[in-house]
Amino acid sequence: MSFLSPPITNNKEGNPRKVGLELEFAGIEPMKAAQIITSVFGGEIIEEHRYHINIINSRLGNFRVELDARILRKMAEENIFDRLGITLEEDSIRKSIEDVVDKMARSVVPLEIVMPPVAIQDLEQLEQLRQALQQNKAKGTYASMVHAFGMHLNIESPDLKISTLLNYLRAFVIVYPWLLVVLKIDMTRRISPFVDPFPEKYVKKILDPDYAPEADQFIEDYVEFNPTRNRPVDMMPIFGMLNKDLIAPVMEGEKNAPRPTFHYRLPNSRIDNPEWRFADEWNHWIVVERLAADNEMLDKLSRLYLLHRDQTVISFRKQWAKTLGILLDLDD
Repeated sequence: MSFLSPPITNNKEGNPRKVGLELEFAGIEPMKAAQIITSVFGGEIIEEHRYHINIINSRLGNFRVELDARILRKMAEENIFDRLGITLEEDSIRKSIEDVVDKMARSVVPLEIVMPPVAIQDLEQLEQLRQALQQNKAKGTYASMVHAFGMHLNIESPDLKISTLLNYLRAFVIVYPWLLVVLKIDMTRRISPFVDPFPEKYVKKILDPDYAPEADQFIEDYVEFNPTRNRPVDMMPIFGMLNKDLIAPVMEGEKNAPRPTFHYRLPNSRIDNPEWRFADEWNHWIVVERLAADNEMLDKLSRLYLLHRDQTVISFRKQWAKTLGILLDLDD
């Protein structure tokens, strides 16, 4: 399966839009994962510590391998024990603690590979890494009931106009019920806090045809209803570029690198499924891209969504997913 092209392929500077992938999985040690990356793309391995490894100067750019839990990364730093008043002078004692951490990581906490942003036309090259991880028995979402693992896509926005960002957000909330069905989102991930859905009050607000906020109002409204990064499309990286002061009150203690990307967090990590391709998840996102670029259809579906939502009390999402599939001729 190939990566489909979106209606808008270039950014406002006229350069190809880029996409960065993040993959969570288990079953492979951090250093082994780093070695797999260099075996595919080359580069130099730099180990900050056993839970955070950088791969620099690969032919695609810089990769990062890390345990996706700040508490575990902190435990790897010597001074964390000092701050807790714990003295670990014996290497054997330190090793035993790190072994416990490793065991936790293999069973609960995912290892994450953060891939460099690449042009959409170059995404196909990342399938080589997917294949190598599968050959090395990486485990994904369905390998355990406690694996709330995901695959994230950082998709560069065509520009930072509020009208553009609002179109994408509107398109996503309209497509969201269909995505839940077609992606078969794992129940562990649904009940976890990592991809909480947008509140229905906020969905109704942004789909209102009269909603046309200025930049600050758009951000303030978003933060009021979504004071978190835990949304299926996290807008905080983009808002950090537009006005970091407006999101600062709810970002305290949160890691948020400002960048012009939609942080799409919904897909499962299906790395242990030999039939799965990274292209599957990108091609589902393409439905959002196409709708965001079609103002007439977006307006019609926004009005229809609001109408159906007001008339349907039970099983709205399921019914809307079917309706959308028919209207947009989508496969499920």
